[in-house]
Amino acid sequence: MLAELFINNLVIIKRDHLFFDSGFNVLSGETGSGKSLILEAINIVLGKRTNKDIIGKFDDKTIIEAVFNLDEDTIKKLEDKDITFDDNKLIITRTISQQSSSIRINGRVANLSLIKEISSLLIDIYKQGDSNIFMDKGNYLDIIDAYKKDKETIKLKNEINKLFNEKNNLLKKFDEFNLSQEEVSREKELINYQLDDIEQIDLLNIDEEKIDQEYKKLNSITELRESIESSEELISSFDYDKASISSLLANLSSNLSDFSEIDKSIEEVNDKIYTVIDLVNEIYSELDNYKDKLDQNPERLYELEMINQKLFDLKRKYGNEIEDIIEYYDKISLRLKELEKISDLKKNIDKDIKNINKNLEEKSLELSKIRKEKSKNLEKEIKSEIQSLNIINGDFKVLFKNKNKIDSNGIDDIDFLIKTNKGEDLKSLSKTASGGEVSRIVLSFKKIFADYDKIDTMIFDEIDQGISGRTAQIVGEKILDLSKERQILAISHLPQIASLSTNHILIEKFDQKDLTISKSTNIKENDRVKEIARLLAGVDITDKTMESAKEMIEMAEELRKGN
Repeated sequence: MLAELFINNLVIIKRDHLFFDSGFNVLSGETGSGKSLILEAINIVLGKRTNKDIIGKFDDKTIIEAVFNLDEDTIKKLEDKDITFDDNKLIITRTISQQSSSIRINGRVANLSLIKEISSLLIDIYKQGDSNIFMDKGNYLDIIDAYKKDKETIKLKNEINKLFNEKNNLLKKFDEFNLSQEEVSREKELINYQLDDIEQIDLLNIDEEKIDQEYKKLNSITELRESIESSEELISSFDYDKASISSLLANLSSNLSDFSEIDKSIEEVNDKIYTVIDLVNEIYSELDNYKDKLDQNPERLYELEMINQKLFDLKRKYGNEIEDIIEYYDKISLRLKELEKISDLKKNIDKDIKNINKNLEEKSLELSKIRKEKSKNLEKEIKSEIQSLNIINGDFKVLFKNKNKIDSNGIDDIDFLIKTNKGEDLKSLSKTASGGEVSRIVLSFKKIFADYDKIDTMIFDEIDQGISGRTAQIVGEKILDLSKERQILAISHLPQIASLSTNHILIEKFDQKDLTISKSTNIKENDRVKEIARLLAGVDITDKTMESAKEMIEMAEELRKGN
């Protein structure tokens, strides 16, 4: 459930902190007081795209933060999306400035797509005039299938979807084989050319790194030989006027040798010099042996150049890495085998498609039968609900037709039909109902489906438009009944509905210097009586109106206790 909503600098809201309870929350206030801004803030924090115009004049940025208390099932679903929790609270913070914007979930940076993805698990919002899920024919099959959420429906839908995808894949494969003899010959010729091209190098046993090292060595033989000879010259020069490492070490040893017998320490140092002389001689010998083995091999160098050039050419044509080229080789080899047996493969695919079509029809008819049975119960429940909401002559039917072709949803094409007045014919739901009737029909659906969607919070934005009197009272009682299982937030201007709330939030605006500010207050007792009286009478509130408001609140309290 939505526990708290913090708003800073949103249009005319300077700073506000709203607290909601788990039952029936009502927001009321005069027209233009800022009620719609509260709903807008909730939409924004749940991922709605917005522009910089929402930033108020009280700060350089807008901050909206929502705090949700969640049950274990919802937490588990969110954890599967890599959202972490320290307790059962989910905190979403959205900050918008002229330069940038950011979103955080429980303190960690998130993005709009994730927020939108999880919002459907948190809140269900209905605003009169919206293209609601229950008013869009494209959603009707999913609505029927979601009704009572039986395992058999889910199983059949998955099987049908899988068969449908398999069929589409086979049809694509069939199209690939739907070639003339000339096209087959051309494709085989191209593949054979590519196979021969790739087979010029043994890719499975090639070591690029080793080839590269050998190529660099052969390509640098002259420079390497010169470097070795120069190094040998430094170690032992034949020019007696030029100092070398060997001659310098010999002189060093000679200078100290006369003193080796005098001082043991000098002897130890001289021994180390002898060791260095031996090591230097060993280095000279190894360099000389290595130099003798350095043979220029122009044939091998040319061969390596050709291998490198061929590898470059193959990578340019078939893939960036050797593994990619091998994968492409395997792919076209398989395609060649298919082309050589194209006639048999087409027959097999055609046979498989016929089997899938048969299974699709059987599964679709089985699913259609379940849907029709479920629809009978749904028709009764919807009819009962809309009639209880003062659409006395209302009726509801689910119309089934067969599609021309079975798709991933089966064979059924359905429409929701409704009539709201006596003597009318049943007509498509999306084309017939008035605004006030639509609100009650949607409320009927939401009442029935509340047990299946498992969304903790429902928001109704002025669902009471177009209704009054006894109908308003009935709608209010229905929402109150719904609030026993779900948290309800309703923006309302009707006293019959507002009086039934368990938490009444008043939205007011006032002038502060040159600016208008909107502010919320959780009202109780006498302040609540005054607001109900205002909803009853408008501007002119009399003692009699106050008494009526008080009586209405008392009656609502008795009704809540009775529930």
